[in-house]
Amino acid sequence: LIINFKRVIMKIGNVCISPNSWNTIMQSIINEEMKAMDEKMSSEKSNFIKNFRVNELSRIEEIGKSAAEKAAGFITDMTGNPVEVGVVNVVLTTPSEIKEEIKDDYKIFTGIKFSGDITGIGVLIFSEESALKLSKSMLAEMGMDDDEDDFNEMKISAINETCNLLISAYVDTLANFINTSLSMTPPYFIKGSEKEIIEKVFKSCKVGDNDIVLTFKSELFSHGIGSGFEVLIVMPSDSINVLFQKL
Repeated sequence: LIINFKRVIMKIGNVCISPNSWNTIMQSIINEEMKAMDEKMSSEKSNFIKNFRVNELSRIEEIGKSAAEKAAGFITDMTGNPVEVGVVNVVLTTPSEIKEEIKDDYKIFTGIKFSGDITGIGVLIFSEESALKLSKSMLAEMGMDDDEDDFNEMKISAINETCNLLISAYVDTLANFINTSLSMTPPYFIKGSEKEIIEKVFKSCKVGDNDIVLTFKSELFSHGIGSGFEVLIVMPSDSINVLFQKL
């Protein structure tokens, strides 16, 4: 157990609880004990607190690691290049805290929504250079060389297929851990300001700036093509509640 009151209040393994989330959890536990739950707190947050157990965070971390390794295997198979799993972070946090850390850089995004007993959205985040390298490598592996430095239909299709496989690795792993089935939408491709796109991600999950969200964030790097990207899975409070119930 690591306590750090400057940036992350609690860290257990690679599972972090952000300051805002920890404050919400602690305040709610106090209120629950006093039989005086704050009337402004949403029922979703209240339900989450009732099901929250610190010792279950290790299983959440296991989900993140298993999914990241499965995703890395998919990329290796698609490109023929070994992939290294870098940082795997599982964080209970709030959208406001995430947005504070984001730079207003130009990024390539591709994303998928998932639904069922739990809902959320998974996105891959690339630099333009990394997205081009990965898509070219995938096309070359299929015998379709494309050296143009633009995102034509074939490259976008390759990036979307990457998203489809990688997000399915996380969604399938989540579903297996809680013994359920989840459906996924087709992937979508978007490029632009990282801040603006992340804002759209939170809006699509219908979460407010101060709601508790669960995020899986992994960094994958392909040595053969020298490119890396991030995987971000976001789940809203009601789905976190269900996840803890089933765990």
